[in-house]
Amino acid sequence: MEAFKDIFTSLLLLSGTFLMVVTAVGLLRFPDVFCRMHAAGKAGTMGIGLLILAPVVYFSGTDNSVTFPGLAAILFQFLTTPAATHLLAHACYVRSYPLSERTAVDELKGYLPSRPDPHYGGQE
Repeated sequence: MEAFKDIFTSLLLLSGTFLMVVTAVGLLRFPDVFCRMHAAGKAGTMGIGLLILAPVVYFSGTDNSVTFPGLAAILFQFLTTPAATHLLAHACYVRSYPLSERTAVDELKGYLPSRPDPHYGGQE
């Protein structure tokens, strides 16, 4: 049973590390801020979740003081990171950050203003 726990913990650590490397590569290689936020929001959240889950699994039978804070950290990570990246991307779009030249269609153009509305405290 102890060998299974070690192997499973190692797989969680390797998977989380792989996803964090994918996030880093996405942040370096993607062409604009919106694609970069996508990489950080998706792979980063899952990578951090797996990296936090590894010690929770490893210490689950011996030290219960790790279990609750670890699971709470994973829960808060999954609740806050996607919402934060969405709000940052929305703010970048409204403030007219440039899209990549490779972006074929701007689907939000008809739904969101490209500049802030002066009635909502924005600047002209």
